[in-house]
Amino acid sequence: MSRTASNRVVRLESEAAPPSRQRRARYVVGTLLVALLLSLAGAGWMRLAGSGELRLEIYDHGAETVAFSRPVAPGEGFDLEHTHSVTKRLVVESFSIDEAPQILLDELWFDEFGPNLPAGAEESGDRTTTFLHEDGAYRVLHHGFPIGTVPVRVGSEAVDHVLVFSDGDRVRLLDVARAGEYVELAVHER
Repeated sequence: MSRTASNRVVRLESEAAPPSRQRRARYVVGTLLVALLLSLAGAGWMRLAGSGELRLEIYDHGAETVAFSRPVAPGEGFDLEHTHSVTKRLVVESFSIDEAPQILLDELWFDEFGPNLPAGAEESGDRTTTFLHEDGAYRVLHHGFPIGTVPVRVGSEAVDHVLVFSDGDRVRLLDVARAGEYVELAVHER
């Protein structure tokens, strides 16, 4: 501090605030910092507590809700079976889950050609499928093509879409959504 010609006390810009003001400012800043750290730690703990569990979910776009959910693991596979609406024959699509996590298309199996079924190898970008004819059936190998999610228009009783998991569990889409409804299969970390 310095004095002016009229003997007034003038605080210089470089001088600190009185100790009581400094303590109050430190207390407020400290309290805010502790609160921020605790909230970040809590969010981190919740993230850690929820991480590591992957779930395959069927989202029903019509009902705007998750219609089905189950734990899955990277490397786990599942099939989507249905009866082709024209050929009336079984069609099986095989999928797996990678570390990303996302769904990979592995294989398509059918035993009679029909609409929307491939008649040979197909190209998508820099990938080419492998088309095989074995034991009276056709296999289209997609070589783990990353598709992210699987959109499905739930078929009627005659089509009967069913998810079949490696542990033998089966989930009939008509049991979780209405026929004609648009659903989407996706893997999420919870």
